[in-house]
Amino acid sequence: MLTEKITTKKNSRYKLADHPWASLGIIWFISIVILLMTIIFTNWLGVPGESPFRPLFTPTIAHILVLFLIIPFGLRLPNGETTLKKYLYDIRLSNFKPFLPLLVLGLSSSLIILLLLALNSIVYRLYTGLPINGYFLRQVVNLQIDLPPQSMSWIIALPSIFEEVSWRGVTLVLFLKKYSVKHSILITALGFGIFHLLNLLGETPPDFVLRQVIFGSTLGFFYGYMVMKTNSLFPAMLFHFLVNLFIGSFTHYFQFYAPARTQILYTLISLPVATLILIEWVGWFCQRWIPKPSTWQPIL
Repeated sequence: MLTEKITTKKNSRYKLADHPWASLGIIWFISIVILLMTIIFTNWLGVPGESPFRPLFTPTIAHILVLFLIIPFGLRLPNGETTLKKYLYDIRLSNFKPFLPLLVLGLSSSLIILLLLALNSIVYRLYTGLPINGYFLRQVVNLQIDLPPQSMSWIIALPSIFEEVSWRGVTLVLFLKKYSVKHSILITALGFGIFHLLNLLGETPPDFVLRQVIFGSTLGFFYGYMVMKTNSLFPAMLFHFLVNLFIGSFTHYFQFYAPARTQILYTLISLPVATLILIEWVGWFCQRWIPKPSTWQPIL
């Protein structure tokens, strides 16, 4: 009898891992606090805010502290007490098999979205009545904008890798405990997009932040679909990093010449279409070259 009472008492203890919304709120709060502390530390080191190496300190250090120390060993998320090995397995960060198909999927998906985004420049050019000639086409895709040594965009894009660990890794696992696959992906996608509103605290123009919210929310659904379909964070991390790295190269003309409102309108129209195309591509690719996970559940 006494043993039963002790067991019941242990089982009734509050476990943060069983409460995804509370977990998400606490993670957000801690992330913001750690980020502010990292900014103060980086400023103390004397790293200028405009330095291209600044993202290696802020927010990279904050991401590492939160994702690989505080969340698994402090908050014991997403599945309670854990080891580093089990934590990486739970959030699908240790699954790289089959490596070559996952690599090809990440590379091909990023190329598809970048080419589709480049079409905005052509559509806008036609709308303005200007000719489609060789000079214009050379401006549509200009890789020199983002490739080293001319650019340090790879450093700026680096935090996108950790964003996938946070949202499609930890957060998605938390919500899958309480909600369906579709709803869990939708919640994390919207949360990921809304989280970009924090950029308003800096000097980022509001129209650019609005496009970040739209991009994050719309592509966030695709990120979740890709992770669940492959049972791995790897292709989504690669996709996210490459898109953030080269988006300036593939949208240079459109961002330079189109007004901000036009860019937002085109994004609202073209991005959902591009996302549906990507989902179809991932579904077709996985059906042929990536084994279906044993825990797979229909999403769409």
